[in-house]
Amino acid sequence: MTGASPRLHDSQPAAEAASRAVEAARSAGADASDAYARTASELQLEVRRGTVEHLQQALTRGLGLRVQLDRRQALVHTTDLSPAALKGLAAKAIEIARSVPPAADPLSLAPLVSVKAHAPQDPELARQPLGEKASWLVEVERNMASVPGVTEPVSVKWTQRDAFVAFANSRGLALAEPFCGITIEAEAIAERDGQQTTGSCYVGVPARSRLPEPAWVGTTAGERAAMLLGARQVPSCRVPVIFPPWMGWTLMVWLTQALRADQVVLQRSYLAGRVGSAVASPLVTISDLPHDLRGPDHRSFDAEGTPTRDQVLVGKGILNGYLSDRVSASKLGVEPGGHAVRDSYAAAPEVGISNLLMEPGSLDPEAIIAATDRGLLVTNLSGWWLNLSPANDVFSSAAMGIWIEKGARAHPVRGITVAGTIREMLAAVDMVGNDLRVTGTIATPTFRIAEMAVSGT
Repeated sequence: MTGASPRLHDSQPAAEAASRAVEAARSAGADASDAYARTASELQLEVRRGTVEHLQQALTRGLGLRVQLDRRQALVHTTDLSPAALKGLAAKAIEIARSVPPAADPLSLAPLVSVKAHAPQDPELARQPLGEKASWLVEVERNMASVPGVTEPVSVKWTQRDAFVAFANSRGLALAEPFCGITIEAEAIAERDGQQTTGSCYVGVPARSRLPEPAWVGTTAGERAAMLLGARQVPSCRVPVIFPPWMGWTLMVWLTQALRADQVVLQRSYLAGRVGSAVASPLVTISDLPHDLRGPDHRSFDAEGTPTRDQVLVGKGILNGYLSDRVSASKLGVEPGGHAVRDSYAAAPEVGISNLLMEPGSLDPEAIIAATDRGLLVTNLSGWWLNLSPANDVFSSAAMGIWIEKGARAHPVRGITVAGTIREMLAAVDMVGNDLRVTGTIATPTFRIAEMAVSGT
């Protein structure tokens, strides 16, 4: 396997398409419009038992166009970026807009501003031979299989996207920026005495230079599977619960739902009206950092063309602000935060995060375990996303983990549930580790919650 991935050369096709679409909408009669275009080279590579099991490569492109006519709005999209197709797309958008009722909120367009785009972090990613990437995955698999107890490396996957994003609106704004993302997924099965457990490792980074060593990925996935062999239940109790980095992000997902300004405006968030109030322990600082180049979702502008800025959302336990797009910021009387995101060129903007990080503390993770007389190190959560809502802060999840007795790992546990409210859990964070590692859009260090309900036998 010696080939390379299909390669994009520059942002010109996406940028030209976005500007042409806006001009076509103006010519078709739109009062206001914006266009979001994306061109991408994509690769999916999967290795199993030392050989490539799946390979998929593609060049993709598409554009979404929003128009407003007499406050009636429409969103249309296409994969054909030719001038004739964009002219037809604009006409279709106007036709749809004429047939729908007026929107609750007018289309809010970002003003004409200067934005310095981030430089590509891995411009030669697509040139790397596929065989080198496959060899990297084989090394992950080899290290995973070498962990005692691991009987089956389930799969190891490499997914990459080398893309350009462009945005334009009818106020004359025209922006373009490269985007690169690499994700690695490794999963292993361990078995002993008829019991089978699984473990995984996920990594998301913006460049190959930020990838961990393949040995670390494979060993980590294997150890997370093997450490749970021999798990048993424990009696129901209330004890400290330790969340390592690969579990801490689940709480952050719950919190970000409540931090959405659009939900605050609708009074659907339990954090509405809480700016300036304590919402977490003083040990907790959480920031959205679109300019942190360690994270896979860094960006200089958002999906509405608003310049992004790093923002401390919760500082030493105090709520400083919300995640906002243009409309929600206007309703709250604050500057737009640059938090509009799109799942794809075909989707409308919505409020979301870029790189959400919890600030590390000063403690070694092992010191946190040593300071826990009796408690749980949670390693697996299942079903935690059920009932996820900005209005609901009740967290409950099936769990597995390692039981701690007298400051040491005692034995693995299974068949338990951990539960609490997000408010109580964040307020009860009493120890924070120094092991923050940015390998995804959400990253936390190890942290301990002083007490949670653990339901077992």
